[in-house]
Amino acid sequence: MNLEKLFGSKTKVDILKYLLFRRQWISMRALETELERTFPAIKKQIDSLNEAKIIDVDKEWQWRSISLKPQFYDNIKSIFFSGLKQDLIDLFDTYEVMIHKYFFGKRFGVALDMDLIVVYKNLEKQQIDVMKEAISEIFRVYFIDTVSVVFMSMEEREKRYRLADRFVLQILRFYPVN
Repeated sequence: MNLEKLFGSKTKVDILKYLLFRRQWISMRALETELERTFPAIKKQIDSLNEAKIIDVDKEWQWRSISLKPQFYDNIKSIFFSGLKQDLIDLFDTYEVMIHKYFFGKRFGVALDMDLIVVYKNLEKQQIDVMKEAISEIFRVYFIDTVSVVFMSMEEREKRYRLADRFVLQILRFYPVN
């Protein structure tokens, strides 16, 4: 999903991602530093979001404090999580010869202990490291620094299934075998 096209500006998208996934009640100067954009670019997009009545700009402090309006928070977060999920699916599609299955977990609203589970075919450690870095980069773009990802070989998954491993059975509860 191309969020920049949907929202009309990369700076606007980064502001919304920051407010959703990092923190609220931030000043424009702090956003300028965090997003590495110019102050006029930040101010233009903040003014646009304020005119759209998506954010609150508290002017009572010495600096302006910006936050998403609570009534829009969940809806906008849902759109951004859809974008995050699609970015991960696109990544997994590029590695489809290496990946057997993948499962979205707690960060995506599924009551699993992990955020993401990747079951791979025969991979070398170096290939796994490249994939881990690509996944980490996708989450970093969304200002999500901490994510729990499990990489498991097909053989390990089958072995753990035969041993009635709680984690593997939990995955099957939410993602039954087709």
